[in-house]
Amino acid sequence: MEVNYQLTVDDFRRAIKVYRTRTPFLRWTVRFGIGFAILVLATGVILLILAPHGGAFQNLMPLCILFMFWITIMWASPYLSARSQFRGSPSAKAPITLDVSDAGLQFRSQHTDSKVDWSAYVKWLEEKAIFAIFPNPRVFIVIPKRAFTVDQVSEFRELLRQHVKPQK
Repeated sequence: MEVNYQLTVDDFRRAIKVYRTRTPFLRWTVRFGIGFAILVLATGVILLILAPHGGAFQNLMPLCILFMFWITIMWASPYLSARSQFRGSPSAKAPITLDVSDAGLQFRSQHTDSKVDWSAYVKWLEEKAIFAIFPNPRVFIVIPKRAFTVDQVSEFRELLRQHVKPQK
């Protein structure tokens, strides 16, 4: 099967987000952090309402500001990182032709012609709009689903399941 696509910043952002939340530990750490931040902020608001002239709210203010900063960074970091990666990579902006076969993947663009056997990939992740395939645990290649037809998405997913064995 042959597909053509051009990557966008949003493709990179989606891949970073799916990569970032790849383990239950990381997902629960973020959820716990957000829950704790909401709890601290709610406590601060309640203290402000119940005792507007007391010192408890003023004591919690630095912690509230810290958590608001943390939430902002957690929310913005995938977008900022994706934008930086996309801007810094001329090959990411060029149209790409991907040939998918039982032998592996071949990427062609004006910057590259790369044929990679399935055995070179250590894992893959899927999100609603992209596939991320990993030639090593920390580097991913983004393939947007919009490049495929509905049938091709299923076929590509099945090839990934067959050829890219999960890490142990």
